Amino acid sequence: MAFLMFVILIMLTLISYFLGKRSLMSPWFLLCLMFLATFSVVLINYNKWAVSINEYFVLYVTSALLAFGGGCLVVQALKRPCKAPNNVNATELRKSFIIKTKYPVNIFLVISAIFTGIYIVKLILDAGISSSFTSILRRIYEMQSGEHYSPGFIFNQFREVVVAIAYLNVFRLFIRIYAREDKISIVKLIVPVFLFLVLILISTERNLFLRFAIYTVSIWVFIYGKNLHCKNANLKIVIRAALLLAVIVLIFFLLGVAKQYKSSFFDQFSIYSASGLNNFNVWLKDFDGQLLYGKSTFTTFLSSLSEILSLINVKLNATVNQIDPFIDYVTPDGYHYYSNIFSAFKPYVEDFGYLGVIVFPFTVGLFYQWLYVKAERKNFSLSWIIYCMLIYSVIYFPILEQLFRRFHLGFIYEIVWITLLYYLVFGRKKSKVVKGRTSAQIKGAQ
Repeated sequence: MAFLMFVILIMLTLISYFLGKRSLMSPWFLLCLMFLATFSVVLINYNKWAVSINEYFVLYVTSALLAFGGGCLVVQALKRPCKAPNNVNATELRKSFIIKTKYPVNIFLVISAIFTGIYIVKLILDAGISSSFTSILRRIYEMQSGEHYSPGFIFNQFREVVVAIAYLNVFRLFIRIYAREDKISIVKLIVPVFLFLVLILISTERNLFLRFAIYTVSIWVFIYGKNLHCKNANLKIVIRAALLLAVIVLIFFLLGVAKQYKSSFFDQFSIYSASGLNNFNVWLKDFDGQLLYGKSTFTTFLSSLSEILSLINVKLNATVNQIDPFIDYVTPDGYHYYSNIFSAFKPYVEDFGYLGVIVFPFTVGLFYQWLYVKAERKNFSLSWIIYCMLIYSVIYFPILEQLFRRFHLGFIYEIVWITLLYYLVFGRKKSKVVKGRTSAQIKGAQ
């Protein structure tokens, strides 16, 4: 069964790549690629974890991936022809308004420094001064993971502003790197990003780092791809992206060490990236069939609704624990690991059984293909940023559910702040004529 699943994932990855017009950023291709990559890690640990793939796992995963692809193909078939000319010159578009718009790099640097400092001091004070730096980090991690700690609304907004500035600076940084005649300071663009990484280190939120890393790689693929007009362009992107991913994995491991994780590099990487699929496989075999009808998938929404209703003395007992209990997975030879990570498909199955892995992935496929089509139509725009921000949910599908179950107010704040700052910076009117093009043509091209 394991070999059959591996072959199916290879076939689906190839099919999604060609049906997605060989785009590396097509959501269906990214989903199939991630399942292929994570399942490969499962196979590498096949003997160590005593893996035994069952037929239900093969059926459910294959059906879910096909359903997601079906949603993507529906949008792809219904999309209107792009009004932008096919021979739009990317460099000309950049020079038309992105580079010519004055970017508030100094203001962003100062705001990031102040807000990062305030947020970090708040966390350390709430955690309490300890004997070592790693002990403080561990205490902060325990507060946020086990005690539902929050520094408060105002301090959370400070953090979201730092996040928004880091995302925008990365966008502007890559344009600066690949554009000619751009004089903006690279150092001033990098400093707020570095401050954001320090904030991640202190707050011990590796998930926030991974979301930022996925965004960075994705926005780089969009921008770098516009500069390539040659054969084997995707191969060049993949080679360079592999180097970026290697750095990301190393930093992720070091963040785990900072939280006093004792596992080796390979074990940390394997458990985080692939134990979700193995756990889902084990869980699915023993699933008793009792359905929750939305309580698992929409637990974050229902939890927020319950808090609102409690204000008027109305009780809503319709949620489950957002964090699955830890599994002490023990193999026959005595090897064990602790993991609470499940595939995104687990809550879908918990709620609606086999129907769940058809309806939810199909709906998510519709949504992400729609976002991708919008990003395709508008070069160097907010659509790129939003798509690259949200694509992390697709990347996480083999690991855990991030779109419905983890979509919370904090992430909405991020989107709001990034959108607001983007329009404050780039929302001004563009010149009527740029090198022979009218403003209408430039707008259409974007």
